[in-house]
Amino acid sequence: MRNFILYFILLLLCFVKHNSKIAELPKKLKIGYAFDDRCDSDKIYEAVQNGLNVVIWFSLDMGANSDGTKPEFKRGPPYDKVAETIKKFKDNHYSVVNLISVGGWNYPHPDTRFTAEQYYNEWVEFNKRITNEELDFYGFDGLDWDLEGNDDINSSINYFTFEELDLMGELSLRLKQGGYYVTMAPPESYLDPSTEEFKLDLLHNYPEWETIDPSFTFHGRNAYSYLLAKYSVETFDFISVQLYEGYSHALYKYERQKIPFGEILYELVDNYTKGYYVDFSQEEGSGMNRTLITIPSERIVIGLANAWARGKFAFIEGNDIINGYTTLVQKNQDVRGFMYWNIVYEGNKTAKGEEFYLTKVLNKIFPEPEPSWSFRYSVPIFLELLILLFYL
Repeated sequence: MRNFILYFILLLLCFVKHNSKIAELPKKLKIGYAFDDRCDSDKIYEAVQNGLNVVIWFSLDMGANSDGTKPEFKRGPPYDKVAETIKKFKDNHYSVVNLISVGGWNYPHPDTRFTAEQYYNEWVEFNKRITNEELDFYGFDGLDWDLEGNDDINSSINYFTFEELDLMGELSLRLKQGGYYVTMAPPESYLDPSTEEFKLDLLHNYPEWETIDPSFTFHGRNAYSYLLAKYSVETFDFISVQLYEGYSHALYKYERQKIPFGEILYELVDNYTKGYYVDFSQEEGSGMNRTLITIPSERIVIGLANAWARGKFAFIEGNDIINGYTTLVQKNQDVRGFMYWNIVYEGNKTAKGEEFYLTKVLNKIFPEPEPSWSFRYSVPIFLELLILLFYL
């Protein structure tokens, strides 16, 4: 009987340790991006202390290996520093979900010579390659899609292809099947409920900004809506809409029309949750016609900017964010959380000369409890103590 109990405890320990490698996604999300060549561990840890509960490390490219025969996840942050920083989270009992993004502005789109299954196998191998058991780091909890355009108007990156979008969708399904989180961070124009237009190129302007700055032609037309329509909204654990996209609708309403942020927030979220139509037949080869897309509030994340944002990029004052969320809830709407770009700019001064910490603002909306022993960390230790007792 003693041996049976010991065997059962060992099995349970293995199960708990295996499953503790993927952190549990919090009910309310406070998300920050950690930029690769500015992997400031102290600043990232400070943001977690201030309430951040999801870190998205920036970022990977999906290309071919040196001889072009296999897919490879390239670039990425310095993984030794990532492992050390995440170990610091764990040592101080902060439960943080750690994702890694693919793409970003000016970065290449995926190499479509390889299948989603091949990329999934490479994802598994990639996480094994960067594993550091000494630091209790086993790779990332999931992948965030951040594919965008390019400053060079003639760049091929300013065009999506159906092959690229379908690769994103199929890999998302495979990652979910494998137990990983899958998220996306479309710029506002890539998921725009104010228009039914659908285009693969990312070289458009918004009507309200055309006369103000006709030179800015870097908006999309619902490219990411294709992913939701074809591969299901449920495939994506959360969807972070970048309101800080250059010359966004949100910026025009907030800065030009002086509409309260709560009203802007409510209109956007209400449109997503009630549903909006996209006419995919505008691009030959989509395989879809006019389609209704509905995004439930528990998958909507609002993407904001901290104090780096000026000019064509929307910066929302802290009190306006807090009051805006209050307005949203009063109008019987909600969101899963907020995201911002990026952690390295926490503490920068606003145009008014004031230090600004967006994480602290978000923590006033969704207060984070003090770090404490959780099931994720304490159960393995408890089981190991039980095993020791059996040998005493």
